[in-house]
Amino acid sequence: MLTPSIILNFYKRKDIQEAIVEAAKSREIAIKYGENGFGKRPDSLNYSSEVLELAKNGATSFHSSEELWENPLSIDTGMSQSEVNKLRKGWDFIIDIDSDDWSISKITTWLVIRALKDFGVSSASVKFSGNRGFHIGLPFESFPREYKGVETKLLFPDAPRRISSMLINHISENYIEVKNNDILFGKGLEKTFKKRFEELSGVGTTSLKKRVCAKCKSVLAEEQKASLEFQCRKCGIVINENAEFMVCPKCKKIMDKISRKVSCKCGSRESVEVFNALSVMKIDTLLISPRHLFRVPYSLHEKSGLVSMPFNPEKVLLFEKRFANPGIVKLSKHKFIDRISAKEGEAIKLLEASMSEIESSEKIRKEFEPVGEAIPETLFPPAIKKILEGLKDGKKRALFVLSNFLQCVGWDYSSIESRIKEWNKKNPEPLKETLIIGQLRYRKGSKERILPPNYDKDYYRGMGIIPTDEELRYKNPVRYTLSMAKRGKGPNKRSQKKAL
Repeated sequence: MLTPSIILNFYKRKDIQEAIVEAAKSREIAIKYGENGFGKRPDSLNYSSEVLELAKNGATSFHSSEELWENPLSIDTGMSQSEVNKLRKGWDFIIDIDSDDWSISKITTWLVIRALKDFGVSSASVKFSGNRGFHIGLPFESFPREYKGVETKLLFPDAPRRISSMLINHISENYIEVKNNDILFGKGLEKTFKKRFEELSGVGTTSLKKRVCAKCKSVLAEEQKASLEFQCRKCGIVINENAEFMVCPKCKKIMDKISRKVSCKCGSRESVEVFNALSVMKIDTLLISPRHLFRVPYSLHEKSGLVSMPFNPEKVLLFEKRFANPGIVKLSKHKFIDRISAKEGEAIKLLEASMSEIESSEKIRKEFEPVGEAIPETLFPPAIKKILEGLKDGKKRALFVLSNFLQCVGWDYSSIESRIKEWNKKNPEPLKETLIIGQLRYRKGSKERILPPNYDKDYYRGMGIIPTDEELRYKNPVRYTLSMAKRGKGPNKRSQKKAL
């Protein structure tokens, strides 16, 4: 527990003050005053002496933007997107990893670092979040200045979000195996978890696994899933049965399980069952959003009483929370977001991979003509309706999904704001209104309509939402809704207006 004496003794350290101010350069700063919440925004930190003075006035922790600004104090919530882009001079790529299971937090962090190395990145840094997880950071200087004639600073937040999604898929496909109801991380070479699915994640085995097309990786609907056959390797006998395993009635040997009769829209008849990474790995991609904040290195955490401290990324599996006790913390030689050691352009592969996904999504967007009139909730897909009932977990992801979805199905800004605020009241722990307003204003300022994530992107399962087989056929909730409206299922245009 944090006490005034612990807070003051920690923040009066000159080395801590200097580290906090250095980390705050070019960033918007928000200062938290314990249970009284955050102070004014935007704010900044320029002198080390400010840290102790703020602590004397009740400050408990310091938080900063992932975006880098020419002048953070010039930021205004009413600014247009072009004004924001002009003021923003860059962004750091930061992933927030948080899990109820401390071991999972460490292993997820370790896997992300490993995945970054696969894409040629060596300048990633790590810090303990101060409570249940970690932050992984990559400085803006690691990215090229431009990509295909577009300034990289303008690719926020879409490109870093895509990079996060790509890393999750890369880890799921290359570093996680499922054997005998055990989850093996790192292909079983470095770390193995001997826990049952339900014990590890708190959800059923259905949510932890999904069957996808072997060619295009699309999630398959129930009727597209393979029928199961068991064939004896010795005598060749074949049995059609939906079971976990079969023993040959003749040879008494374990039979091979074979999937057949799979047909995907891409034409493939092969499928594979893959691990649903987000059911266990908790990576908050909504940290990557306009003006969202993360805890500054060497800032205290109100709930745990620990320090959000950087450390050697290679030692993440050995890190323990007790190392972050404010009474023993020393400045690490490993900085979080080390600009001096950054290798310019080394993250080009990450950027190229993320942009290829953005470009492919552009092709999908062109399939949808702008919606002339708002489509009512009666035609929304079950997954969206389930989200609108309120969520215990995944509310930030849900905000991203809802804001993009409602815009794509023709709702105007005021209707979207009203409906999302109504939804937020249904959440057991509502999101802060500043977070909602920030997300909505970003969407309002952007002329481009961005589709919500496809059903096969694990966003929904990560929130505990399992799309129906019918939804999976449409791939995206917007495609589902437009199809329902076109087929005339539900109210006519006049009643649609009334429903709003």
